[in-house]
Amino acid sequence: MFEGNPPAQQAFHFLSAACTDIGTVRKVNEDALLERSDIGLWVVADGMGGHRAGDYASGLIVRALDALHGPINAASLLSEARSRLAQVNRRLRAESASANGQTIGSTVVALLVSARHYCCLWAGDSRVYLLRGRQMAQLTHDHSHVQELVDRGLLTPAEARNHPQGNVVTRAVGADDELKLDKINARAHAHDVFLLCSDGLTKELTDDEIARTLEAYPVDQAVRALVQMALARGASDNVTAVLVELQPPNALI
Repeated sequence: MFEGNPPAQQAFHFLSAACTDIGTVRKVNEDALLERSDIGLWVVADGMGGHRAGDYASGLIVRALDALHGPINAASLLSEARSRLAQVNRRLRAESASANGQTIGSTVVALLVSARHYCCLWAGDSRVYLLRGRQMAQLTHDHSHVQELVDRGLLTPAEARNHPQGNVVTRAVGADDELKLDKINARAHAHDVFLLCSDGLTKELTDDEIARTLEAYPVDQAVRALVQMALARGASDNVTAVLVELQPPNALI
């Protein structure tokens, strides 16, 4: 669908909510988010901690994608999102070169929904989860050093959550001259709930805790509950969550 012809009329209403917090340790919130239910686009970007102007990089990503205008068909939305992220990557690489080569970058994860399909684009370790019925699955696969260790069987997922190199990402906007984005797409179902989040949330909460919270509350309450739970655990990083529920057109909003 996202590579083909223009879709039919939008099949869902979107209920979305977002929350971001600086956390309990950081002095700057380097996370940024975007809600564009009007065109079926949601984004979380996490400026690379420890690097110059991470908040600038994540903000640049969100502003570039927010400049998209609707209505727009699926193939065009995907193409434009890729193009704008590539433009941001080139700009950040140029600015890095003028700053003695110090990386200025950010992770990005984007959810696009058009007609009856969804698509995820990402670079880095910000994630998308899907809750369908009572089953939750992580749709994205982290581009990070610890994930590579997990993939090689050298770390368990539990060990990875508290690994001292947990902040080291292997892909990001601004990290390399060529931006590599992973993509997945599949059919969407009514009442699907998507969670986009920065690693500040997943460092503090397990997947089971996230799933129970999504099942227990409507999206506007759940997104605040998730961030508050992370803060209660100490939240040494910025914490951002965006929730999107797909409802059939005849649902009462």
